[in-house]
Amino acid sequence: MRRKITKNFIINLMLLIIISIILILPKASMKAAESGLLLWFNVIIPTLFPFILLSNIIIRSNIIYYINIIFTPIMSKLFGLPGVAGYAFITGFLSGYPVGAKITGDLYNERVVSLAQAQYMLTFCNNASPMFIIGFIATGLLNNTYLGIIMLIVIYFANLITSLIYRVIYSKSLPPINTSNKPKHINKKITFSIFDECIMNAISLIVKIGGYIIFFSIILNCFYLIPIKSSIIKDFLFSLIELANGVKLLVSSSADISVKFVLLCTLTAFGTFSVHAQTASVLTNTNLNLNKYMFSKLINAVITFITAIIATLIFIS
Repeated sequence: MRRKITKNFIINLMLLIIISIILILPKASMKAAESGLLLWFNVIIPTLFPFILLSNIIIRSNIIYYINIIFTPIMSKLFGLPGVAGYAFITGFLSGYPVGAKITGDLYNERVVSLAQAQYMLTFCNNASPMFIIGFIATGLLNNTYLGIIMLIVIYFANLITSLIYRVIYSKSLPPINTSNKPKHINKKITFSIFDECIMNAISLIVKIGGYIIFFSIILNCFYLIPIKSSIIKDFLFSLIELANGVKLLVSSSADISVKFVLLCTLTAFGTFSVHAQTASVLTNTNLNLNKYMFSKLINAVITFITAIIATLIFIS
């Protein structure tokens, strides 16, 4: 009880400090909010909204049943999971955070996968997209596509290692694969009412993501105003708050390119607290354990850190 009171006190105190900083420095806060809003409008909506909408439609239709049959031979051998896990992984890979988590949650709600399977899927299906890694970080900020390709390989190789480790952990709790499992509320025909529901669901989620990005952009700005001597450690710790602005922070630091590469890979693999908040928002209607998910991302970040150091010694130094 005392721990809960202390936790609430710390959260309330932080909120009061943030509000005070916003009132004292309104221009800086407005600039941070504007940066988050533009990122959401120019990048997040065009890249995520189509994937979210189409995924909603696919999961509500019988297409997911055939996807399950097609991908099961691969997913069952690699991960001990049904084929629909392959759909969550590929869509999450193409669209990025937090779509992989959303699809995993939807598949669990439709009873296509069990609780243990969905919890295992969260350890490797929710990641940054190639567009974000190669397009935004490497090409847009570092002006080096070659680094982006290496970064992508490092992040997803570490993700594969993490998934194999967690397969051993979840091996006893994973049920046998059955390709005949159909979604509980499957619809063979997509009607306009279902299409409207899918659109509203996608809009609601994309607005939530935008709100989290703007909020955490303001928090990052508030933290960065703390009078601490500038260093790569400070930049990395503050970058853990919000992904896109955190990446910009690391890229603009004066550290060596090899150090930036390792930290950028680690940050992107971990996902930042803004991404975890977005993930929590898409999993609110499930009983999936967010703490287990966050711990798996921490393990993934450590593995990515080690893998990135090795890649730096081979390809960059």
